[in-house]
Amino acid sequence: MKRNLATSAAAVGLSPEVLQARWCDLNARYFAGLLPPISIVWSRRLTASVGIFASRGGPRSPQLASTDRGRREIRLSLPLLERLAERAPYAEQELLNTLAHEMIHQWQFDVLKRRPNHGLDFLRKMTEMNRSGEVAITIYHSLQKEVLALSRFVWRCKDCCRLYRRQRNTIEPTRHHCGACGGPLQELMLVTPLSPNQALLRTAHLSENPIPLNQINAAGNPNR
Repeated sequence: MKRNLATSAAAVGLSPEVLQARWCDLNARYFAGLLPPISIVWSRRLTASVGIFASRGGPRSPQLASTDRGRREIRLSLPLLERLAERAPYAEQELLNTLAHEMIHQWQFDVLKRRPNHGLDFLRKMTEMNRSGEVAITIYHSLQKEVLALSRFVWRCKDCCRLYRRQRNTIEPTRHHCGACGGPLQELMLVTPLSPNQALLRTAHLSENPIPLNQINAAGNPNR
């Protein structure tokens, strides 16, 4: 039976209330309390990234008030964290690391008034926070096995053969191109989601890493 969001979130280990408390603690500890309030939500649709900072406007958009929670939010992938919790005891720490990662993007957006990126500002703040030993923030997540297990659709670049995997049919070859070389994409087949064990075996033989759809025009590995 399909579990509701609250039950699934409890299975992962952190309820929305606990996540907000962790956000407040990290905000006070590493951002001097400068980050304005923001919604933290679980997402069932987010399956290529563990988390994402989302906004409906730019950091300097006049119609975007920094306290408007409805226009800015941190989304966390419930499917990926559920699968990680089934096979590993560190799902809660991975979730905390992801929250801290997205808070750096919020800091870039709300405080520095810049579009979130993984440039020097991000790297400096990440290094500063990691020194504490409380969090272990990285630029790219390590949940490729979980992403692979949830994938049902596959596209391949005709030029460099990089693979892009998604749970839903969200890539349109007529509109999207390879993030690594800019080549055209070709849908391969509709695949059956793999079990965690199958995904583990398949990952051992893959050299290509899927990247999020919002990163499809930039080369690199999966974002958090």
